[in-house]
Amino acid sequence: MIKQFLFLFMLFPVIIQAQQSVKGVVLGKDNGSENPLPGVNVYWEGTTQGVVSDSNGAFEIRKGNRQHMLVFSFVGYNSQTIHVDEPDELKVVLEPNLEIEEVTVVQKDRGTYLSAMSTIKMERIGSAELHKAACCNLAESFETNPSVDVNYSDAVTGAKQIRLLGLDGVYSQLQVENLPDLRGLATTFGLNYIPGPWMESIQVSKGASSVVNGYESIAGQINAEIKKPDSGEKLFLNGYTSTHGRLEFNGNTNLKVYKDMISTSLLVHASGQTMRNDDNGDGFMDEPLYSQFQVSNRWKFTNYKGFMTQVGVNVLMEDRLGGQMDFEKEMTPSVNNPYGISIKTNRVSGYLKSGIVSKDQRTAVALLSNFTGHKTNSFYGITDYDASETRFYGNLIITRDLDEASIHALNGGFSFLHDDIRESLYATNLDRKESVPGIFSEYTFKPSERLTFMAGLRADFHNIYGTFVTPRMHFRFKLNDHYTFRANAGKGYRSANIIAENNYLLAGYRSLNFTDKSMLEEAWNYGVSFVQDYKLWERDLQINAEYFRTDFQSQLVVDRETLADEIILSPLDGKSFANSLQVDVRYQPIERLDVLLAYRWNDTKQTIGGELKEFPLNSRYKGLINLNYYTNLKKWMFDYTLQLNGGGRLPDNIATPGNTDFDPFTVMNAQVTRYFRNGSIYLGAENLTNFTQPNPVLGATNPWSPGFDATNIWGPVVGRKIYLGVRFNLNYN
Repeated sequence: MIKQFLFLFMLFPVIIQAQQSVKGVVLGKDNGSENPLPGVNVYWEGTTQGVVSDSNGAFEIRKGNRQHMLVFSFVGYNSQTIHVDEPDELKVVLEPNLEIEEVTVVQKDRGTYLSAMSTIKMERIGSAELHKAACCNLAESFETNPSVDVNYSDAVTGAKQIRLLGLDGVYSQLQVENLPDLRGLATTFGLNYIPGPWMESIQVSKGASSVVNGYESIAGQINAEIKKPDSGEKLFLNGYTSTHGRLEFNGNTNLKVYKDMISTSLLVHASGQTMRNDDNGDGFMDEPLYSQFQVSNRWKFTNYKGFMTQVGVNVLMEDRLGGQMDFEKEMTPSVNNPYGISIKTNRVSGYLKSGIVSKDQRTAVALLSNFTGHKTNSFYGITDYDASETRFYGNLIITRDLDEASIHALNGGFSFLHDDIRESLYATNLDRKESVPGIFSEYTFKPSERLTFMAGLRADFHNIYGTFVTPRMHFRFKLNDHYTFRANAGKGYRSANIIAENNYLLAGYRSLNFTDKSMLEEAWNYGVSFVQDYKLWERDLQINAEYFRTDFQSQLVVDRETLADEIILSPLDGKSFANSLQVDVRYQPIERLDVLLAYRWNDTKQTIGGELKEFPLNSRYKGLINLNYYTNLKKWMFDYTLQLNGGGRLPDNIATPGNTDFDPFTVMNAQVTRYFRNGSIYLGAENLTNFTQPNPVLGATNPWSPGFDATNIWGPVVGRKIYLGVRFNLNYN
């Protein structure tokens, strides 16, 4: 159905809940063993809507927006009622009613889930996967993910960036609840703005996404879902500390204001780096001192008749201080003082999402909008950079099943983006305003559950760049119960904010050479994937193989190599492309031991200074091994991750004879978690081998002279870090 595809992309609760299904398996315990239990009655409490488990104990039942309590009943076994908030795969174990022991019900969270039914290939990273690491923010949520790389942008600010399909994070559309959020001035530090304990899940899709989501997705899309006010979480507390002096506290609370119709949540986050660390002895802080405070208030209303609305507001304040170890906040930026950086950020944002589904379930209308005000004042050495941004976004989506069988479906709508950015660099005013109304339509043909074809087209009318058209196509064919093939092709555009997205380059002696405030980037993306799901020795085995190619027609080139005293930011003059090939295998060789093996090859090239070169500071390959084991009843969980990072090319300006590449390196992380009835304690270590990039700050001894550069980063900047955390959780019954 068209709504299933739209809802996958939009993840809009009112529509999701109206259309998704809950799947799972029911097992019966007999003499210590667990066997499939056929004929179990599975139904929603207070309704006549139900199904019966099949011969393998499997079931699937549609979930509506008013259905949360799922009942399992079978003669000779204790009945069980469980709360289901978000559709997911369940494992239910029923015990005979002659036994005194309590019934054990476990929701099976597969951590990372790859759907075989969605048209666009999408990985869902659930709470179980997020808990495998400290996961203090979005930037730290991909340690066990084979598709997304996270690296430091430089060695002084603490900024991090993702890489997807071998491309920088600016080419991935970063959203929060399917609303554009981490863009513009939030590009550099935005990954630190989403606290891990606030997140419900993360969805990662590669290549061109649906035209419903806009025109900016080139390499892919990453969407973070925040915990909902009606999630059932009465109180959640998280405390974290590390040997490097990082402290963090998170508190979430939900309140049912009026029955189950109106609910609200309050989310609080406070974190900071309190210690100056210089493990490599170069005189620079390995991590900047910082303090961040956030508070968010969210509201949700539903009338259980197909209408739902959500509204919320978020406030963030952050202060960063880095540079040489003896730089103090009170010091005036001067060549007579130690080198320092200071970045102060104030940010307020709000959102409104409303949707309604018709009585016949064939038509749905959704309105999504958000507002952001962002201001930063900063200096890098003696270079001042001040900026502010005011942004509004709105998206109206209408979806309609054209026939009762939902073979043909159509959705379309309108979007509008207004972005007012004001920047000052080198005493130059870089103010600009962007207004982009757009219109889109998408057709879906689904003659069977095995075959889906989706084609979309949108047109956007930019006040600076004129009109541009974005076509996209997606194809899915499920050969049988074990094999799923997907193919996609589409174009993407993005307005490159030349300074806002590259201000970390100011952490060096060289000045930035640019002629434009912004430019329009354009690229085609093509992808194919093949997913295999089958049983090996009665255990689930999944093999995924995929290939993506990105070809740029226009691109912003960051040229670090042509000039010795300047970094040139200019339009592409030549070819630029990226190839990405990935294979990953997921298997459980023994009970409760999950194994992930992955390998990815990157081939990324760009014309720099008139010569087609390998993109600098980018690993040629990545290997990943993740082992996760939990004891019976999940009292203890052990997680180990090994990342193998291939070597890559160094920029010509820092390369020395016989050393034009950086070498391959490995990073190991581990964590052990002890679970209790209402919480857990976790102890872990990042970068167990204590590997760090040699000389991350070039010219560290004299940062006021030529040769100083803290932006040529390809590996870890921070060494071994041991952390300890505590989680406490109270849920509504």
